[in-house]
Amino acid sequence: MEMPIAAERPEPSRGVSQGELLEGWADCWRILREHGKTFHVMARVLGAERGNAIAALYGFARVADDAVDEPAPGDTPDAIRARLRDMAAELRRAVAGESRQPRFAVLGETVRRYQLPLEPFDDLLTGVATDLEPVRFATFAELELYCYRVAGTIGLLITPVAGYRPESRALEHAKTLGTAMQLTNILRDVGEDFRRGRVYLPGEDLLRFGVSDADLAAGRTDARFRALMDFQIERAQRLYAEGRALIPLLTSGRGRAAFEFAVDAYSGILGKIRAAGYDVFTRRAHLKLGEKLALLPSAAFRAWAAGLEGAGSHA
Repeated sequence: MEMPIAAERPEPSRGVSQGELLEGWADCWRILREHGKTFHVMARVLGAERGNAIAALYGFARVADDAVDEPAPGDTPDAIRARLRDMAAELRRAVAGESRQPRFAVLGETVRRYQLPLEPFDDLLTGVATDLEPVRFATFAELELYCYRVAGTIGLLITPVAGYRPESRALEHAKTLGTAMQLTNILRDVGEDFRRGRVYLPGEDLLRFGVSDADLAAGRTDARFRALMDFQIERAQRLYAEGRALIPLLTSGRGRAAFEFAVDAYSGILGKIRAAGYDVFTRRAHLKLGEKLALLPSAAFRAWAAGLEGAGSHA
């Protein structure tokens, strides 16, 4: 088992022992390693203390997501909503140092250490609850709100961990990057999501390009579908370009390198979708671990260059 990286505790959690805290960190790192390959590399790049924070934040988000996507036998939507409300309440106990659950206790220490706001956590839980019912978005504005809730919130929480200039527009750019990454996930998973009763692509865009539910059910990758996907890919690429303005506003080289890597890894999925002939019904576009690791040298160089840019600008 991968053990957590040692880091100084900001203040004691009264609800658990030191041994239970170590158990909590180990559990978060296990979840991160098994389910969040890109974020796992990002956490390693960030180093000891910040890497632990990424593991704790990812663990919370993953457990919430799994509660909806992988319900226990007999779970009802109302029961899952109640579980998500319990997570919000337990988080507040953890921030007060009173949680008896190791995974929440380490999350509470992360929130206190980095003075993270609780609103993004609540928005995240609201977002994942959306998937408890069949999903349809009429407009991109509706999809954009969903993307903020399930991914932009993560950007708002990770950015303070990486360190940023508070007088800048860093958090606005972080939300934009989160939206770009979630849109990328949606494009990658069109087929899988349709089978789950979820159509995230805006109805206005489906209508514009003449793509119907029957086309999605049949997995057709004809000219209409390819045009729709190209439109969405170009939208995601514009969001990545806008969101990259965050990177020079980060105050640590490791933070800049971690974000450069994450943006490259996620945006690289878009190229994989095109290379697969837009088949997002029978194939799942992804970068292999070796391909991701090959991104690190250029990410580190651009992080250094972004540091020079940021030194001369407080945009």
